[in-house]
Amino acid sequence: MAKLRNLPVLNQFGPTHFTYILGMQDFMKFPYVDDRFKAVRRETVQVRVGRALIGGDAPILVQSMTTTKPKDVDETVRQTLALAAAGCGLVRITAPTFADACGLEEVMKRVRAAGCDVPVSADIHFQPKAAFEALKWVEKVRINPGNFVDTGILTLENQTDKMFDEGKEKVAEAFTPFVQEAKRLGRAIRIGVNHGSLSARMIYRYGDTVEGMVESAIEYLAVCEAEHFDQVVLSLKSSNPRVAIAAYRLLAARLKEEKFKPYPFHVGVTEAGAGADGRLKSAAGIGALLLDGLADTIRVSLTEDPVAEVPVAQELIRVCALDANAPKFDVPAWKKDPYHYARRESTPVVLSGVEMGGSQPVKVGVKAAALSSTKERRSPEFALAGFENKPLVTFKDAMDVAGFAANPSAVPENSLFCYTGADLVPGVRALASALDAAGRKDPILLYAKIDKSEGAQLKVAAELGSLLTDGLGDAVCIEGGESETATVALTFDILQAAACRRSKTNFISCPGCGRTLYDIRTVLGKIKERFGHLQDISIAVMGCIVNGPGEMADADFGYVGGGPGRITLFEGKTAVKKNIPEENAIEELVNLLKEKGRWQEP
Repeated sequence: MAKLRNLPVLNQFGPTHFTYILGMQDFMKFPYVDDRFKAVRRETVQVRVGRALIGGDAPILVQSMTTTKPKDVDETVRQTLALAAAGCGLVRITAPTFADACGLEEVMKRVRAAGCDVPVSADIHFQPKAAFEALKWVEKVRINPGNFVDTGILTLENQTDKMFDEGKEKVAEAFTPFVQEAKRLGRAIRIGVNHGSLSARMIYRYGDTVEGMVESAIEYLAVCEAEHFDQVVLSLKSSNPRVAIAAYRLLAARLKEEKFKPYPFHVGVTEAGAGADGRLKSAAGIGALLLDGLADTIRVSLTEDPVAEVPVAQELIRVCALDANAPKFDVPAWKKDPYHYARRESTPVVLSGVEMGGSQPVKVGVKAAALSSTKERRSPEFALAGFENKPLVTFKDAMDVAGFAANPSAVPENSLFCYTGADLVPGVRALASALDAAGRKDPILLYAKIDKSEGAQLKVAAELGSLLTDGLGDAVCIEGGESETATVALTFDILQAAACRRSKTNFISCPGCGRTLYDIRTVLGKIKERFGHLQDISIAVMGCIVNGPGEMADADFGYVGGGPGRITLFEGKTAVKKNIPEENAIEELVNLLKEKGRWQEP
């Protein structure tokens, strides 16, 4: 058995601790990428889903999902056709019950009769019988290892090592016939782990960690390998970008360690929300993985019309395209653990009268000669008048960075390091590696220049999200955009999206699907209006109980569909008010916050 270690669990706004088993003793032995300073797309098995190809040399595929049950044939067909027309490469439809899985037959008949050949995937939770039925009608079936097999171990309180091992046998017994049937029919499978619905067995053995997510996928994948079935796509989703990024990285490494085939990855951030917040959160998580070369198919999960997800995903793929001609950074190998978040240690310095680094929160700056006086909470905290002011030291390209790596004493200690060139992510990582190799703890300023386009905002969110989730960056300054005010707000929003600093109400909300038990888009709008003035609080709005409690683990309070017309309210992971009529639920949530001393009048 691997060694027990006490390390931080990746919660959204500050780590807690949980003892878990570290699957890999040496992350340098099995790296998730060959070169952390020059990403190339990961080589994978190619999976065929109908006319679509995932992985290999195929372009990155965009997915989305209907918000319907298959039994609602007319609306399911309408949404499927609309998504295909928008450029969606694969449409997913949830099938909560066996009857819903049976309904896929008529849906597929009508979709194909309309001349649409978009591949369709069924999303299955809890009912293996439904998964077998879905295999008959669609090209791909997603199963969730957290709830596909009832191992008979439902709570943490009664777990033992023996029962864990017995549960593993039950998984193999139940999943093997499904793999065999998929192989016979020529279907693909997605093993889709959700952070919010890990099985009690996995939490018992690994804790609520990325290790638990990865080993959950590995357990099911081992069955596929035993059956010589490689038409498999893997996903490890979370509402927390830090968790998602770490999980995919660790999975890539674990596949190497276990000598499994390199299966393609479906990448996404669950419960991203709506509007700009949902887009930036998706960019921070998905974009970071695109920039690592770890994504083969993606979905941007927005609490909006599903068609709205498609152009965002397409643009994210475009702005995060890897440059084959990117420079090589000649610096020592970076020895920072990429699988467990820890902010890089730094010694505070003062720039323009403002301390940054050390225990200070990541500071937000503005490119200006001086700060404008304001009482707004989300105001810039320092002015970057230029790049010549000490202790700031800038590096414009790979040659500059290599020069410092070769002779670190040429730069005075207690400087503020800033990379201003192209290739922001590898450039900053290379600087951090050179600093660490020299035993230096100088803080790092993250700087980017953007235009007014949505693509520029997505790109900078992806780049900064990648670096911030690496634990890099003691201050951030973005130049350009619509206005100084808008750009500062964007910077704060990216910090919040990357789970580094909360500056406004944080809303976690699922996109809605056929399992959703109320009109989640309308309700989310009402909750944002009612609670949006609150500070330092996170509220989750979840359509159903499947992933609700788990995916809102980072939330202070949750609003979850508990049944038709009924809502359950959570404090953290604990259900505190159950079976509330939907028409009363928002005010009951207000009352709950008042009871807990977290409510403020607008």
